[in-house]
Amino acid sequence: MWIRPGAFNGFYETGWRFVDITGEILNHSLEMARKVEARAVMVYADVFPGMAAIEDYLERHRDQPVLLVTRDRASFTKIRERGFEVILVPGLQLSRVGQIKIAILLGLSKGFLQRGDRLLCLTGVAETQTLDTIIFLEVGEEYELFGGGRLEEIGPSINPEVFERVLDIAVALGSEGREGHPVGTIFVIGDVENVLQHSAPLVLNPFKGHPEEERNILDHNLTETIKEFSTIDGAFLIRGDGLIEAAGVYLKPSVPGAKLPWGLGTRHASAAGITASTKAVAVAVSASTGNVTVFREGRIFTEVERLRTIGRETAPDSFPKAD
Repeated sequence: MWIRPGAFNGFYETGWRFVDITGEILNHSLEMARKVEARAVMVYADVFPGMAAIEDYLERHRDQPVLLVTRDRASFTKIRERGFEVILVPGLQLSRVGQIKIAILLGLSKGFLQRGDRLLCLTGVAETQTLDTIIFLEVGEEYELFGGGRLEEIGPSINPEVFERVLDIAVALGSEGREGHPVGTIFVIGDVENVLQHSAPLVLNPFKGHPEEERNILDHNLTETIKEFSTIDGAFLIRGDGLIEAAGVYLKPSVPGAKLPWGLGTRHASAAGITASTKAVAVAVSASTGNVTVFREGRIFTEVERLRTIGRETAPDSFPKAD
């Protein structure tokens, strides 16, 4: 049997019939998971036509844990209300590997996953709502997805919802920029007192003097304000509970971070250095690529790549090169 490249509503044309690739992957994935002793099957719930289909899938395979992932907040609420494990990820198009990375990253921060967990991850092209890729990995051992270091927790004093919110905003900035222009910035989360000892203001702090309840990153009313201030040079300093202490901050780490891959500039070096000098976590957005890099303990923890298409122009791809 041969499969012709390209899909039509999740069906691929073979030499003599159409094959429902998504359905076949779903049907066989749980059997595969049992054979490789996976902790769970991680699957994007957005490929199902509705809650009835999700519940049917889970009911037919009750003996194998399933970790659902969704980009839709309404679906997330419905799935969670039914008692299923679910992770909400940014509602943006990411590469196949990017989808898996961000889901695992948020799963770690929420305590759903831990080092040593074996996962069978099902993913596909975000905009087609079909599955076409299976990746098996062991959390903590897959160095193509995650760098070394402890994976048990993102940060000892960082609220997982704060980390999730920062990642959401960072991925949005990397994918969309700001008003048609590329944006590069750094979010430093946690250990703010020590970070302040290794930093200096580049501009007057736009958050100074505002009540604490009006400057918490968990407040979705602040989203546009944060995106606007991301165009200011310097970093955001955010407490572990989400309070934004400052923006437009120049980072002055006392020790350098680990050597970075070729192509990463001073912004990423500063992010690496500040996490080597303190117990903070840093999330850097590259203006030149739109990729989002997470740093911890002076090293790259992971990088979430922005989806790039070949042969089709999108607004972010027209960004000029900058870092």
